[in-house]
Amino acid sequence: MSFEGMPGHDLINVVRELEPVAAVRDQEAAERRRAYPEIVGVGPPEFGCAEQAGGGWRILSLGALDPGEARVDLAVHLRGIAADHEPAVHKEMLLLADALEEAALEGAPGAGEGAGQGAPGRNECAAGPLRFRVVRVLGLARFGGDGPEPARVTDGEDGPLLDHPIDPAAPVGPADAALRQELLSAVPAAGTVPDEQRHEAAAAVKEYPGVVLLPPDFTVMEDRDDQWRPITGGTGPQDARDSLAHYFRALLPLDTPEGCAPPSPGELAEYARAADRIDADGGIEFVACGRRFRIVRVIRMIRVGPDGPEPPRRSDEDL
Repeated sequence: MSFEGMPGHDLINVVRELEPVAAVRDQEAAERRRAYPEIVGVGPPEFGCAEQAGGGWRILSLGALDPGEARVDLAVHLRGIAADHEPAVHKEMLLLADALEEAALEGAPGAGEGAGQGAPGRNECAAGPLRFRVVRVLGLARFGGDGPEPARVTDGEDGPLLDHPIDPAAPVGPADAALRQELLSAVPAAGTVPDEQRHEAAAAVKEYPGVVLLPPDFTVMEDRDDQWRPITGGTGPQDARDSLAHYFRALLPLDTPEGCAPPSPGELAEYARAADRIDADGGIEFVACGRRFRIVRVIRMIRVGPDGPEPPRRSDEDL
């Protein structure tokens, strides 16, 4: 079965007259762009599964650490929905699930001859009227003079990213449009990644020239001598705060940073009090035992092209 392409993959549909809530968000985004002008990659990419039904794509799951884990997630999804389809499609979905799980267990590279960035059957499959693809999502953070951009006042608690449309032609405000424009040709700077990865990034700009912004993620970072390092995170600002409070109470006694002595009983008590303050007061920045933590906003972007969202790259198979 043939599937539709992705209309408007290289379009940025700017709307200047926004409804009131969207206008407030756009204004805050513009203010943050000025205060935190630098965009920096945050960790390796994450992977997920997307589905095309008709002409539209949507996210099924996200958060896999490597393409193999995302293939297993897709296999689980196919098994879960197979019973909702006619017998022939039901059988096809179960066979695809078996193949995806086998591919994940083999751990072999997901690129094949003539398969572009990934091989059919590993990163893409179809059953009945539906097409499925393992997709690649990159996380970035804005940085300014005082470090990474914290969570915004207008950020909500959206929870796990499920059923979110991948729609490059959806209307966006001027601030998001400017960010997408900024990311269109973004590739890692020379010397920051292996040459192979830089060449892949340049190829992806040509093959998947559009950018779609997904709802943000949130991570807790610690300032260690002006080097910000991720500690934990969450799907929203409050979820990230809850994760930090749990880290202070339960994980920190077991996870002493490299080069540091284990916390003393007095320090553990101070961390517990800091967790109580997080629970009571919220906030975006916290200090405990001389350590500084911040709830950081992570921009999530996915590249799109004429045939849909970008799959994993060859080098991603080595993660």
